[in-house]
Amino acid sequence: MWRMHTNATVTIGSGGTSATLALDGQKLQMTILNAPSGAVFTKGDAVRLSGDPALPSGQTDQPNPGVTVLMISLPAGQYSLQVLFNPQWPGLQSSNYVTPKSVPLSSWSLTSHN
Repeated sequence: MWRMHTNATVTIGSGGTSATLALDGQKLQMTILNAPSGAVFTKGDAVRLSGDPALPSGQTDQPNPGVTVLMISLPAGQYSLQVLFNPQWPGLQSSNYVTPKSVPLSSWSLTSHN
């Protein structure tokens, strides 16, 4: 499971493969590209999960008021997961945004975006 903590308000799209984060009048659209079967965004409170490592004896977690945890849930297995983060800039239309091409990690270089 992938997790990200945020102070933004999180809205998950109807199919579960997109999420919108909103904070102080600004928005960020996140999309799971080529989502593997069963991969979906979920959200929850910023608390320790039952499968998280235990704290050292005598230690406690600090509260995280106003923090949401955005997660990607996946069935067991191995995946190549791509998540696109698109800030929603004022004055731009959805057609102004371009999804970058997929480049395998083995082919990454300083110019692999070309």
